[in-house]
Amino acid sequence: MRSARRRTPARLAPLPAMLAAAGLLQSLGATPAAAACAPTLAPASGQSVQCDGAVVNQSVEAAAGSQNVTITVAPGALFSTNATRALSVDDRSRIVNEGTIQMAGGAGASRGAMVGFGDNNQLINRGSITTSGSGVRGISVPNVGSTGTLVDNSGSIRTQGASAHGIAINGPGNRVQNSGAITVNGTDAKGVYLQGGSPAANVLVNGGTIHARGASSNGIFGPDGVHVNTTNANGFHARVENLPGGRILSDHSYALRGQNGNDTFINAGYLQGHGGAGRDTAVYMGPQGTGTLILRTGSAIAGLADGGGAASHAYLEGSGTVDNRFANFRTLTMRGADWRWTSDAAFTESVDLRTGTFFLAGTLASPANRLAAGAVLAGTGTLAGALRNAGEIRPGPNDGSGYGALTVRGDYTGAGGALRVNTVLAGDGAASDRLVIDGGHAGGSTPVTVVNRGGQGALTAADGILVVQAINGASSDAGAFSLAAPLNAGAYEYRLYRGGATGAAPDSWYLRSRAYLVEDQLAGSLAEAEAIADDIGRRTGERPSIEDTPLYRPEVALYSSIPMLARRMGLAQLGTFHERQGNQALLARDGERVAAWARAYGGNSKQALDGDAQPGIDARLAGVQLGQDLYSSVRPDGGQHRFGLFGGYGQARGDTHGSAGGERDAATGRLTIDGYSVGGYWTYVGPRGWYVDAVLANTWMDIDTDSKAGRDADTRGQAFTASLESGYPLALSERWTLEPQAQLIYQHTRVDGFSDAVSEVRIRDDNALTARLGARLQGEYAAAAQVWRPYAALNFWRTFSGENTVVLGEDSIDTRRGATSLELAAGASVTLARSLALYGRLAYATSIDSQYLRGASAQLGMRYTW
Repeated sequence: MRSARRRTPARLAPLPAMLAAAGLLQSLGATPAAAACAPTLAPASGQSVQCDGAVVNQSVEAAAGSQNVTITVAPGALFSTNATRALSVDDRSRIVNEGTIQMAGGAGASRGAMVGFGDNNQLINRGSITTSGSGVRGISVPNVGSTGTLVDNSGSIRTQGASAHGIAINGPGNRVQNSGAITVNGTDAKGVYLQGGSPAANVLVNGGTIHARGASSNGIFGPDGVHVNTTNANGFHARVENLPGGRILSDHSYALRGQNGNDTFINAGYLQGHGGAGRDTAVYMGPQGTGTLILRTGSAIAGLADGGGAASHAYLEGSGTVDNRFANFRTLTMRGADWRWTSDAAFTESVDLRTGTFFLAGTLASPANRLAAGAVLAGTGTLAGALRNAGEIRPGPNDGSGYGALTVRGDYTGAGGALRVNTVLAGDGAASDRLVIDGGHAGGSTPVTVVNRGGQGALTAADGILVVQAINGASSDAGAFSLAAPLNAGAYEYRLYRGGATGAAPDSWYLRSRAYLVEDQLAGSLAEAEAIADDIGRRTGERPSIEDTPLYRPEVALYSSIPMLARRMGLAQLGTFHERQGNQALLARDGERVAAWARAYGGNSKQALDGDAQPGIDARLAGVQLGQDLYSSVRPDGGQHRFGLFGGYGQARGDTHGSAGGERDAATGRLTIDGYSVGGYWTYVGPRGWYVDAVLANTWMDIDTDSKAGRDADTRGQAFTASLESGYPLALSERWTLEPQAQLIYQHTRVDGFSDAVSEVRIRDDNALTARLGARLQGEYAAAAQVWRPYAALNFWRTFSGENTVVLGEDSIDTRRGATSLELAAGASVTLARSLALYGRLAYATSIDSQYLRGASAQLGMRYTW
């Protein structure tokens, strides 16, 4: 029901009095003001009033019960009065001020510059309103039942006086829009006052400035920037939205105050307040209401946000920073994109992080904290209370500035969520973000993703790198944390272990690049290894030893096999004089004629070398070679010189194995080398059949690696080979000779540096020296036009000691190459015609020292004389 109001009808003064007043004004030199509002000062339904020029001590008030009245103060007009109301309407009417309204004093109820008594009015200020006097409002909707009114201020409202609110709304379901400036200066004067008693919400949308500058008379109902008031906690609703750029300030009270209502405060602008006992509160939701505070992008609050201690809720939307304190809220819900929380706060029921990234730098306390799937909790602060993680936790600053810890002061449960830390993958104590469990218990299951920030890898010698720290009696389940994916840096694989290497900090979690090997079982700590060894000892009667083993990644043995396989391919492409050209008799038969020769070769071998990663390879090798004499001459004594060139293609491929992930002789990958070679040779055959053979060759290599871990890498290289060989046949009978032989081979191998998915890789240049001492037993049998020369050979091969070094990141891995092997071979050559000969060979090799080698090979050659 609309409240009653008192109207003062216009009365005409007696004509003599008016004339006397006019004479007095003229005697004072003044000109009487003409009536500037027309056509009436008391419009009825449907009438419009236009106020131009100057209006002094008048008011325009629509008739009671009127509708569709329009009152307009034109631009440039000055409306000055000390009446109770300057302008007022009743129902479904409109007041528009585009000029200046000045109002002083006034007596009676519902005092204000613009007043709307009924429903569905529009009160619009685009100009200036200034009032002075106690209780004189700028714009007012005084009736408690009034609804549907729009108040729109894009100009300025300024009041001076106790309880002289800038805008006052007493009924429900009204809307206030402010994009201008509202300044109130009196005691207990509110910038905007909203009050009502029905479920329909009053709405305030502010994009301008609301500033309450007055003092408080009693410390309770002070000069708030915006005050929402009701005595019925469940009956009154209001929504206040402070837009980006909007400013609500109070010099001596709250910027936003709710009083027991179901109010929603939305802030995307600036709030500053000095309310409460400490004169430091900006937002107060009321002690009994169910208020909601929503912070959106652009929000900034200078002062405490106080939920009132009942059932208030806080929400984060969009992005921004919370650097003010929060108190007496029930819940906090993150449903935005990116928020930083740098202050301390406590919530009595829960903190729910549902979406986006929540960066915590302060202390946030709540009995129940929940991180939802898809949400991220980051930062260096403390979450006090139990945490259930279904999202992702990212401790530390996460901006490249350094590393830090995020603390959970309570129980932690992994519930489908993850932990992500930035770490320098290096040796013990390397820098890393970490999750700290303070006094609680870590359970559930959480995969840990480690992002390497420039670590080149290193062998950890002690506990390793701390990523989850249990303090103050905290504990953790054995399966609480695990690596989300294999973790590698430099030469090493890192694994996540519960407890220190020697038993310290049993519930913390560390990254280590070493482990303990007990027979074929791998243990992360010495205590675990001791337990395994004790168990085996009890079962077998013999306690095994415990071996401290590095955790090499598979590529270490794979890359360490490159020089080994390159050398074997180089030796196969080089061969020996007899493998390339048959035998001395074929050259002697040719005389000064030049010859072309060709051969195809292949074989299998298994080889392993001592070294850090104990690399080995099961290889298959095949190739073809073509040679041509360029010059041949015969000396008077029968000796013969030959110079020639050759070229060829060979491929060596094999499966590599070695130490990987703590496992001995683990399969590590596949290696393929394609070699394209050219070379030159000089051969001298003496008159008694002895020979000297010299060869220079260069091979261009394409190298392809395929790791068992799925990391492929390609590179190139070159291999230079020089060989000097000699043999001297000794006649045993008319048909058989025994020929001692000696050969010295120098190999220089260079492999280009390359990168895999983990690190830079460099293989240092390799210089190897290999010697062969052998004996060849050969016979000769003629059959028709053919001459057969069968043979058997025994060779001792020695690759002299040295090291091959592979550098992964900054980690050097050495392999010792010294090896001695025995080769048994058998073959034959046959002269099919004066210009054509064929020759072939089968061989088997085996090591005769600690280095492992087994291999078999075969070849077929042809020589044709031009």
